[in-house]
Amino acid sequence: MGAEVTTPGKDFTIVVGYDGSDAARRGLARARHLGVEASTILVVAVAADVRSGGLGLELSAQPFDAERILDDAREWLGERQGVTVETRAEAGDPAVVLVDIARHVGAGLIILGRRGGDFVARTLLGSVAQRVVQHAPCDVLVVA
Repeated sequence: MGAEVTTPGKDFTIVVGYDGSDAARRGLARARHLGVEASTILVVAVAADVRSGGLGLELSAQPFDAERILDDAREWLGERQGVTVETRAEAGDPAVVLVDIARHVGAGLIILGRRGGDFVARTLLGSVAQRVVQHAPCDVLVVA
């Protein structure tokens, strides 16, 4: 099974996992730089982790507000000629949500930031990045 080659003029879709963290912002920056070619679609995805009540594996003192986080991402990306920005907010395990969205939109790349998380969560559940890499239907770029 060969990889599909992206050609000029053909839409190339990048799914970006975003939660407002510094690591996720670095991933968004990388997507912004990679999305300079015409006909790029950036799908910014936010996943509310129903297991922890917040984003990713970390509990937050602030309530989860997907629209605020997505507004932040849209503002930070700005407008670029030839780049379409779509946003998605879904509840569920962030790794599963990102992989499902990538499959649904036919993504050629998933970008996400690497975060530390706590030892117990990483040990029991594995990191989000690790699980995305294992199950993704496309290439994955993990930004440190």
